[in-house]
Amino acid sequence: MQVKAIGLKVGCLFLIVVGLLLFIALTFSHILIPLVPIIVGVLVLYTTKTQRKLIKTVPTPIYQITEGWVKIVGTVSASKTFVTPYFKQECIAYNYRKADISYDSEDNTERENSAIIEEEFQDFYLTNATGKIKVIVNRLNLALLPAKTDTKHSIKYAVDDIRYTERTLKNGDLISVLGYAVKNSNYGYELTEQDKKILVIATPNIEDKTIKSFRIFKHLTPYLILMYLAVNYFMFFAPVKQHVEKSTAFVLFTFFGMPILGVILGAVGTKFTGFSKDFISGIGGICFIVSLLSFPLLCLLFIANTEFYIIKRVWASIFACTSMAFIITYRKIEGTFDKE
Repeated sequence: MQVKAIGLKVGCLFLIVVGLLLFIALTFSHILIPLVPIIVGVLVLYTTKTQRKLIKTVPTPIYQITEGWVKIVGTVSASKTFVTPYFKQECIAYNYRKADISYDSEDNTERENSAIIEEEFQDFYLTNATGKIKVIVNRLNLALLPAKTDTKHSIKYAVDDIRYTERTLKNGDLISVLGYAVKNSNYGYELTEQDKKILVIATPNIEDKTIKSFRIFKHLTPYLILMYLAVNYFMFFAPVKQHVEKSTAFVLFTFFGMPILGVILGAVGTKFTGFSKDFISGIGGICFIVSLLSFPLLCLLFIANTEFYIIKRVWASIFACTSMAFIITYRKIEGTFDKE
C-alpha cells in the first residue's frame, strides 16, 4: 500500500508539473520562442567556459613561467600509487562513481537515481623538454579525462542497473594542466588552484576533440543566427494570410515522414561510396536534423492554434537554413574531422 501511495503521489506531481509547463508554454509562447534560443546560447557559453579557456591558452615552457594562469603540457609522475575500486587500475589519482540507473520506456531515456562517489589524489609532477614542475592538488577535477565504464544489468523487475565509471591519472600519462603558477619557498614555481578556480586537467586527445567541436560550431553559427531571425520574422513581422486550410499531409510529413526518411536515407547512404554516399547521407542528415529542430517548435505552434500559414513558413525557414548550412559547410566540417 505504501508503494502504491508513493507511486500515486509521484504520478500526481508529474501531471501537475506537465500541466504547469504546458500552461507556461501556451501563455507565454510568443515570449518563449525568441527567448529560449538566447537562453540556450548563454548556457552553452557558460558551461563551456572552462574548455574555451583551456584551448585558448597557449602552453608555456616551464623555464618561462611567471606568476599567473598558465597551461603546461607534460608527462605525469608521482611516488605513490592507488588501485581503483572497480577496474583495479593502478594510478596516481582517480575518480570512481557507482550510480543506480533506471530507464523510462516512454521517452527511451535513462535516469541516474543515486550515486556513490569516491576519489583519491595527491600532488604530482609534470615533466617535459623545458623542465619539471610540481602540481598542487587540493580538489580533483578529472571531468576532461576519458572515462572507463561498465553497466551491470539487472534481470529482476523494478531493480535498477548499476553503472561503474572511473577516470584515472597514471604515471606516464601525457596531459595538459591549466593552473595558477605561484612561487614556492625555493623560489621555483608550482601549479595550484586560485580564487576557487579548480585545476583543469585534460589529455591532448580531449583538447583536440574540443577544438574540432568549437570549430564546427563556429562554421554553423551564421546559419543558426539566420534561422533564428527567419523564424522570428515569420512569427512576428511577416504579413499573414488568414485562414489558410490546414494540410494533414504536411503535418504527417513534418512529424513522421521527415525523421523516417532521414533514417532510411542514412542507412541507404552507407551502401554507397564517394559522392553518392555523401549526397544520400547528406539528405538523410538534413531530414533528421530538421525534424529534431522543428519538432518542439511545431508542437508549441499547433497547440497554441497558430495560423497554418505561419507554421509552414517557420518550418520552411528551418529546412532552408539547415540545407544551406549542410551544402555550404559540409566540406569544412568534413575537413575538420579529417585533420590529424
